[in-house]
Amino acid sequence: MSDGTRTPTTTHQQRLVWRRLGDTLRPQASLAQVIVGLLCLLLGLSIAAQVRESEDSLEGASQQELVRLLDESGRHTADLEVENAELERTLETLRSGQEDDVAAQNAAEERLADLEILAGTVPAHGRGIVISIADPAQGVRASTLLGVVQELRNAGAEVIQIGDVRVVASTSITTGADGRLQVDGTAVDAPYVVRAIGDPSVMEPALQIPGGAADSVAGDGGSLAANADDDVRIEATVELSTPEHSRVVK
Repeated sequence: MSDGTRTPTTTHQQRLVWRRLGDTLRPQASLAQVIVGLLCLLLGLSIAAQVRESEDSLEGASQQELVRLLDESGRHTADLEVENAELERTLETLRSGQEDDVAAQNAAEERLADLEILAGTVPAHGRGIVISIADPAQGVRASTLLGVVQELRNAGAEVIQIGDVRVVASTSITTGADGRLQVDGTAVDAPYVVRAIGDPSVMEPALQIPGGAADSVAGDGGSLAANADDDVRIEATVELSTPEHSRVVK
């Protein structure tokens, strides 16, 4: 009686049975499983290589080599600190140099402005006095008007103007052929208006000193009146002549 199981009788049938059994028991890997396996393999190889390099570079080194590496690292750090300090000093030097250059330039510009005012090449304004000299009899002499200017200079006047003429170091006050007073060749008419920038509290009393400028004007038949002003404006300027014989020393 048969239980329904067929037993291979020939050798060919037996080989066929074993081949089918092997195919059934062989694991079937999918594409995803293959990719995951390869990634795991690569990760493992990378970790192993890093561990091997670390072991080769440090664990295999002797104590003397480790000390030498530590010393070299310390010297390198010290060199970097020195270089950083030098760069900081250079930066501070550049900054201070720029500040010094700016300060020197500002000082030079201020000095130039002062010299231009003293030379009379630019207008000026500031605290001072305005003087009016009346001369009804046309008796005020050139020397008397020059004495007024000298008195103002002695009292600290920084800028002076007579009429429409700027008074500088080379200014001359003379009498023309027609008897009119001239300042640097320009005729001025009475009342003679003199503007001076300086300290009013010093200049005004200086003109009233007995025997001084005011008395001299009175002696010529005129009268002098001075009024303080917080903003005396002097607009007249002069043009500097070109030197003929002098040269700048370099």
